[in-house]
Amino acid sequence: MWTSLRLSKSIVIDGVAVRPHTTKVNLLAVAVGGCGGFSFGYANSAMAGSFAQPTFIAKFLSGSNATNITTALIGVFLGAGFIGSLLQAFTSQRWGRRPTAAGAALWLAISGALQAGSVNTAMLIVSRAICGISVGMALANCPVYMSEVSPAHVRGMLTGGSGVTLTIAYVIASCLSLGFSYIEQSYAWRLQFVVLAAFGLFFFVAVLFIPESPRWLVEQERYDEAWAVLRKLHQSSKDSNDLWVYAEMRQIRAQIESERSQQTGFRYIATNPSMRKRALCSILVWLMAQSTGVIVISSFTPTLFGQLGYGTIMQFGLSIAWTVTSLLAGCCNAYLMERLGRIKLFIFGGSLCTACLIVEGVLQKYYLYDTTNIAGTKAAVAMYFIFVIGYGGSVECGAYAYSIEIWPTHLRSRGGTIALSTLFLTTCAYGTAATAAFESIGWKYYIVMACICIACVSIIPFYCPETKGLTLEEIGAKFGDHVEVTFDEAVEKAAISHNVPVVSQVEVA
Repeated sequence: MWTSLRLSKSIVIDGVAVRPHTTKVNLLAVAVGGCGGFSFGYANSAMAGSFAQPTFIAKFLSGSNATNITTALIGVFLGAGFIGSLLQAFTSQRWGRRPTAAGAALWLAISGALQAGSVNTAMLIVSRAICGISVGMALANCPVYMSEVSPAHVRGMLTGGSGVTLTIAYVIASCLSLGFSYIEQSYAWRLQFVVLAAFGLFFFVAVLFIPESPRWLVEQERYDEAWAVLRKLHQSSKDSNDLWVYAEMRQIRAQIESERSQQTGFRYIATNPSMRKRALCSILVWLMAQSTGVIVISSFTPTLFGQLGYGTIMQFGLSIAWTVTSLLAGCCNAYLMERLGRIKLFIFGGSLCTACLIVEGVLQKYYLYDTTNIAGTKAAVAMYFIFVIGYGGSVECGAYAYSIEIWPTHLRSRGGTIALSTLFLTTCAYGTAATAAFESIGWKYYIVMACICIACVSIIPFYCPETKGLTLEEIGAKFGDHVEVTFDEAVEKAAISHNVPVVSQVEVA
């Protein structure tokens, strides 16, 4: 006898509740997938820390064109990241999520070695471009993989791990920047990129030990492999008949088969109403996220703290404290997503970050460079920390999870491209303009970002549907698509095929 308890996410077989299971293999796969977020976070933060390194400044930023070089290094990296996110749409769909991640990791290692060995500005810029392409591929591809291997009841938390690992990278890079600042040798700045190269190699090797996405395997009609992977990912010792895994497999296969005749190009996304809405939701969420100003603040934290009158050591120390706060908030975000939902957190986080930007702008209007007003300086620093609590606790992880999970399997890689290319384009727009903007309009740059952010926050609750608790195949109904088999129906059919008598299906709050 079995009863489907939809809201409590259980199957009751002969009085024993069988819940969806996340195996060690599943956690390993997600952890390796999280390296995509780590690669972007570390590569970005390593350069941000270098901007405050005396040995880096002496080699690259001592001339009158320092601002132009800084802008070029940021812009090339982010622009190349956009290109990388485009490339993965084709490699991930054709060759798989796993080979794409491996290729990105290998190029990341090569770019790290080239950056560490740069002998002039031109070489550094070219190597940053290669780095950007590799992290763009990884950051767009890995959340797709993570969403496709995660069970519905914790998918947001696990896929949102991209945001957590990105923040972990910020913490590590900030700590290393502080540690390397004590080295007075001319090679001190190169050490950050040696670490980046080593991480790229680790990422490449780790990918070899994880399975391919079962949904991609089903799409390639490799059903036996997909079934074996699903069992490794979600098998439970309490479910001797593997009913849960059978139900997953049945639902995945039915939905992918029903979508097989659909087109897969970007033109189809632009012309099909439900796909176009998905694209606009992805763009809207990431436009809101980046308009909080997070990339400007995270990329320039040492510099911004320096402008508030703090010395080199305090700049790095406060940056570390800021990123640790972001990490803790991100963990809370990953946990809350499955309880409060994605949309409510976006609204709260976007609103709080907008308020922080406005207050920070006003504080910097009066207290930037005024080191004599201790209270004003402390208030400006405190606002940075309140900001990151709001962003990390409400937006950081949810944006990765939501913008990927809303897409059907045959378009999820291209959906990842649309989502993460929005991240790179908006980051590039805000990041490359930051140096010149702070020099020309100063604190008003915060107000510009705040206006765009609050506009997005005002639209999201009315346009973007909630996805909490739904399987990837069921989310399509939120966009007007037909769901071939619901999970309850898949469970019922699996139970019948295993001769388990069906008593009833009920919902338990």
